[in-house]
Amino acid sequence: MTDIRRRVEEDRGMLKKIELFIPGFKGYRKREDLRAADSLLRQQLAMRMGEINRKFDNCRDELTRALEIGLMSEIGDITKLSRQVENKIRHAEQGYSNISADIRFEEEELNRMYEWDLSLLQTIESVGKMADELNNAITGSDAGQKIKDIRKALNEFNSIFEKRISIISGLEVI
Repeated sequence: MTDIRRRVEEDRGMLKKIELFIPGFKGYRKREDLRAADSLLRQQLAMRMGEINRKFDNCRDELTRALEIGLMSEIGDITKLSRQVENKIRHAEQGYSNISADIRFEEEELNRMYEWDLSLLQTIESVGKMADELNNAITGSDAGQKIKDIRKALNEFNSIFEKRISIISGLEVI
């Protein structure tokens, strides 16, 4: 995946380039560009989770056709959890800090937030592979275990993502 931060910098219009020369605006412009890059990245991650959700929908359809009633509730729970994860990614805090914010996000924290969000791609890809494996083994004896593994992975992802801002800002109490 390309570094969206660089692309946002390259695509600055004339007005944004002028802002870089105005005293006091340079830092603001850079932080806003980092927020924009992170937002674009999260939208892509959310789109990938949406693709995974469609795989889970397909699994549910296959379970229905196979009359695997016992697993229907479990795949429904996974689909619900996966959609929650998608929405959390799509609507996550951007690290915006106004003049009187309790926590001020500087360029370093915004870069860490971007890197953090980028690292989530590996987890999303892993869940996608698990969804493919479930789809291939939907009527097999290990489908129930695969569903449990997916639920565990989604719960862990959800927990880590909820701590995102406090970890990045250095407020996480260990």
